[in-house]
Amino acid sequence: MNREELIQQVVAQVQRQQSERKPNALLIGHAPDVNLGWNYVSEPPYEAVVIGSLSAGELLRFPDDSCADALLSGLPVLLWEEGLEYRRYAHTTNRVLWSRLLSAERQLKQLGVRFLGAPGTRLLTAEEVRRRMRDGLPVQGRLTPLAKDILEGKA
Repeated sequence: MNREELIQQVVAQVQRQQSERKPNALLIGHAPDVNLGWNYVSEPPYEAVVIGSLSAGELLRFPDDSCADALLSGLPVLLWEEGLEYRRYAHTTNRVLWSRLLSAERQLKQLGVRFLGAPGTRLLTAEEVRRRMRDGLPVQGRLTPLAKDILEGKA
């Protein structure tokens, strides 16, 4: 193999690796338990912000500086829905706090945060939400509008 062939092979390998490279995303919180296709970093440069987990307090104080900067500059901000820790307490928290948390979650969507759910996450109906609350089970997943009202104590 001559020198030029070796150079061409090295260039081809580098191009393959670059095309397979995952884009960088600033990770906030814990990494999601599934591969979302991002390489997580803790400092710039990055092409998106991935929120892997968010406590109730963090949700009520959203957006933090990193997310606000990303939203202002047009970078996508993605939230792993299973990382919304407050949802585990649907059956124990008081309704006023629960309503504020759901309102804060709606505000995230209004700000342009995209919610990512696990593949195959099914839509929970009002009947399913009532059953889960009665049985003391967590209410997690996508909800119909009536199911959201039930969680907020409006229905």
